[in-house]
Amino acid sequence: MAPQARVSLLLRGGTVLSMDPALGDLEGGEVLIEGDRIRAVGRGLDGAGAEVIDARGMLVIPGLIDSHTHMWQGPLKGLGATLWGMADYNKQVFPLREKFSAEDMEDATYACGVEMLDKGITGVLDFCHNVMSAAHAERALAAHRRTGQRVIFAYGMLGNFKTLEADQPWRIAQVRDLRRQLKGHPLLGLGLAVSSPEYAGLKLVQTEVLLGRELGLPMSFHQNPPGQIRELHQAGLLGADLVPVHANLAADDELAALAGVGGGISFTPEGEFFGGRAMDIIGRAHRAGVTPSLGVDIPSRVALDLFAQMRLTFGIMRNDEAAAERRTGRWPLARRPGTPQAEPRHMLEYVTVNAARALGLGSTLGRLAPGCLADVVLLREGPYGRSLGDPAAHVALQATPADVDTVIVGGAVRKRAGRLTDLDPAEAAAATRRVRERVLGAAPR
Repeated sequence: MAPQARVSLLLRGGTVLSMDPALGDLEGGEVLIEGDRIRAVGRGLDGAGAEVIDARGMLVIPGLIDSHTHMWQGPLKGLGATLWGMADYNKQVFPLREKFSAEDMEDATYACGVEMLDKGITGVLDFCHNVMSAAHAERALAAHRRTGQRVIFAYGMLGNFKTLEADQPWRIAQVRDLRRQLKGHPLLGLGLAVSSPEYAGLKLVQTEVLLGRELGLPMSFHQNPPGQIRELHQAGLLGADLVPVHANLAADDELAALAGVGGGISFTPEGEFFGGRAMDIIGRAHRAGVTPSLGVDIPSRVALDLFAQMRLTFGIMRNDEAAAERRTGRWPLARRPGTPQAEPRHMLEYVTVNAARALGLGSTLGRLAPGCLADVVLLREGPYGRSLGDPAAHVALQATPADVDTVIVGGAVRKRAGRLTDLDPAEAAAATRRVRERVLGAAPR
């Protein structure tokens, strides 16, 4: 059971990066939390009766949000380290889902959630494409209830490729049941991991999207082959509630269609970049008005670290802009109106404001503002001090998970002074060992 939020908390004296245009940044700022919401942000707040957390020497930011990770792969860390393209992934990692029992799903999801919270990732869209039975989904949800992370559990509609059509009715029935069960849950929401169109075909995908719209669920799907966004748009299925992931080959007309419905794309830069994919898509999406967000994707290959994703994304986008300048003969680099476009603060937006939108929670999450959900991270500036300039640049380009001092989810303090308060990393490690022993037949070294 997730811990209950305290009645009142006052975060005092830190540099507050609200990510809210009306509030901006506040040096020596304060954040007053009551229950699971932020009541006020400012200076000299009346915190009578509140527990005070000294945030001096720290950056106070919205909790980091991962818009696309397969959390069942947490215990498979390192298995995908040397992958070479999708063929390797489909041979070495993805087939293991068939060996995962429902018990493995709970252990794996729990271990992954604990590690994410420890690293400041307060929210995640768990794209669970390992719902091989109803029990698999139930046990994964049991793990999420235990960790108390803010989660959109994106129920995977893609099961056994040979029985997709035959299995769709029981999956739809379970989705409807889970929607009733989770309605009103303070931290755990239901979403839909829509089947990959190249495997399921448009007919099954359409049924799933219409189900998601009927139930008001945020949805996401893997967009790997070219042209799928266009196909969904032509079928009248594209919407802001349906977030493509990757979309590295999306054409400009597809980005325009996404922008036209107020949509976004979840990028997983480390996996995409190391996988040899086209990376100009992030900058093209940003310029087209499509909302980028970031995710880890496969912890079997990539560290559960959104700070690393921010740094890499900034480097990719700046390099892409520089390459465009070189191609047109503008070298050496010189600033001109609109170039460069990518700034470090954009990276922090991608994992807070934009990611909240991808989870369907954009009105109440991803900012430190009155009325917003109280998911907050306090980052130590470090023994050598904060970097000069925009404090968001320090977060995006200098900070690491080791700097995460305090983690608050829904007003409850989950990590304090660098240590988890109610979760034990040793228990998460033990859960990882159990999965590896059962699935791989060997304990970790």
